Amino acid sequence: MRAVAALAVVVSHTGIPKSAPEPLVKLAAWGHIGVPLFFMLSGFVLAYNYADLTAGDRRRTVLFYVARVARVMPLYWVMVAYCVAFYFAIGHVQYPGVLVQNIFAVQTWGSDVLAAQSRYNGPGWSIGVELFFYALFPFVAPLVARFANRFRLRGIALLVAAGAAISLSLWAWFVVTGRADLPAADGQSAHRWLYRNPLPHLVEFVVGLALAHALPYARRWSARTHHLVQGGVVAYVLGLGMFHVVGSGPWSAGSFGPFFVLPFAVGMLSLAADRGWLARALSVRVMVSLGTASYALYLTHRWFVWQLSTGDQIRTGEGLRPYVALVLTIAVLLVVAEGAHRYVETPARTMLLRLSRSVVAWRDERAGLKRSGGGGVGRPEPTDDPEVLAPTR
Repeated sequence: MRAVAALAVVVSHTGIPKSAPEPLVKLAAWGHIGVPLFFMLSGFVLAYNYADLTAGDRRRTVLFYVARVARVMPLYWVMVAYCVAFYFAIGHVQYPGVLVQNIFAVQTWGSDVLAAQSRYNGPGWSIGVELFFYALFPFVAPLVARFANRFRLRGIALLVAAGAAISLSLWAWFVVTGRADLPAADGQSAHRWLYRNPLPHLVEFVVGLALAHALPYARRWSARTHHLVQGGVVAYVLGLGMFHVVGSGPWSAGSFGPFFVLPFAVGMLSLAADRGWLARALSVRVMVSLGTASYALYLTHRWFVWQLSTGDQIRTGEGLRPYVALVLTIAVLLVVAEGAHRYVETPARTMLLRLSRSVVAWRDERAGLKRSGGGGVGRPEPTDDPEVLAPTR
């Protein structure tokens, strides 16, 4: 699932040849719908892996925060540094204020679309959204868990339906007030408030949290149900993507998430049960490998799309040339992503987690010595939850 979402975003930035059928061109342009899918998936995975984490357990909460920073920030900072170095190498002006925002991943909270998505590494805006979710998780997840445990499937369905209703209501408000038609650079636009701002995406994250508690119910569905659900969701997404009205503010605003909360929720739940035709297709080795490196692909691709000469050929070439350019571009991006995953993302995460384990063990040992009056105690385990040290996004 992560591989599909990342590739959709990549294709939305590479574009496809102008000679391709119009429905495919429209579908490629809507590849950004992979971003709200990532947010929902993030909530699901965190709730599944950290089912009993609460803010009251300060030790585990700190370890959770360290693990999340170790997961997403090293490669993020490397890409920011790369952009700074590239600007310096070609004599391009730097943007000190925007750079500080990018270092702390807060650029998405502002109204400047260039600061959020262009000056340095464009995809980095969504990492700021993720960090916001991580900060809230130990406080929100227990509330969702208690609600789901008390009201069971009905309560979970209510949360998902409420999330979809809130998202669609926000969309309707932007349409009715005319703000859906404003350009992305406008501070009142739907692009700023429904796409770049973290608050509306909190709906998708909370829906993901709720879905994690519905997984036991989805595993009871028949194979036929999974086939139908997955087929229906794919048909819905492809239908909207291929036949939406280009240049329409309401359609664009809906693509930022509101049109997809409910179908993504149902589809994700079915896929998580690991049954159905699409689940089997996504479990083949190549898709699993792409999923493992999907974060690196998402974070590194945008800058290299701008720099690769094949990018222009995709949009302007004639005959077979743009199709060859598209294949070569994606191949290069996949190689870069795999390298970034293996040699930057994974080693940096491992190093930070080992350091956190050492610090926690040292502090626990000191605390034990103080409680025993200096007589010494056995060295405690740095964490009682291995998922805190090796989470999956």
